[in-house]
Amino acid sequence: MTGPAGKPCYTQSYLGSQCVGELARLRTLEYAFDPLSKTVFEQLEIPARSDILDLGAGAGSLAGWLARQYPDAKVTATATDIDIRFLIDVPDIQVISHNIVTDDFPAASFDVVHARALLSHLTEREAILTRIASWVRPGGWLIIEDVSLQPSLSTTNPLFRKIALAGITLLEQSVGSDMFWADILPSRLRDRGLSNIGHRTVEGRIGDNSPADTFWAATTVQAGPALLKLGLLTQNDLDAMASLRAAPEFTDTALTFVSSWGQVPIRRKA
Repeated sequence: MTGPAGKPCYTQSYLGSQCVGELARLRTLEYAFDPLSKTVFEQLEIPARSDILDLGAGAGSLAGWLARQYPDAKVTATATDIDIRFLIDVPDIQVISHNIVTDDFPAASFDVVHARALLSHLTEREAILTRIASWVRPGGWLIIEDVSLQPSLSTTNPLFRKIALAGITLLEQSVGSDMFWADILPSRLRDRGLSNIGHRTVEGRIGDNSPADTFWAATTVQAGPALLKLGLLTQNDLDAMASLRAAPEFTDTALTFVSSWGQVPIRRKA
């Protein structure tokens, strides 16, 4: 599950688009995250005839919504790699193959650039964030959304903490993820010169049959074989966690969905 030179690689990991069940797992992420994403877009002043870039568009639910929400806009969606199979049937969007690690866009190409649940999984995330900020026109918006697993480390339940630590370790080793990167997103945008910084988080719990719970469970099930192969957990651990999650008396905070946005300043003529 590594890329060139043995580096961790998202697309070759258990989260890659080639994995059986990945489309269904992405749907659970959309179900959990879309309401927050839509709230962010609805509060920003985005011109009707905007050029909108949705990077790492997942299974396309938000890109499709953007096309409906801004019917006069041009919505361009990319996959996390060159595999765009999950996006080709989404109406009214332009879909392109684009590797965010190596491919570029001209400076100031878009009025809005959005990336969700993407940068935390890329080892080059800091350089990529700087680069994609340059793609936004003056007066436009950069919107970065991601998942933080910080809350899962605060649990008092020893089994859940063991499962959470194993999942975080697996993501670090097999994907190169930093699942705490989103915790200071506002300062990351501010450091790139953006203004009018905004920030919003939504807590995700497990054991309550919520959208976040469904997303967490789907991801854990998909990670199961890799967790076992690397010896991070045993089958007994996974079975015990499934039983704990199903117990009526159990619920706990597992993650936060984080959104942060900033505007590229308009340079005043002297």
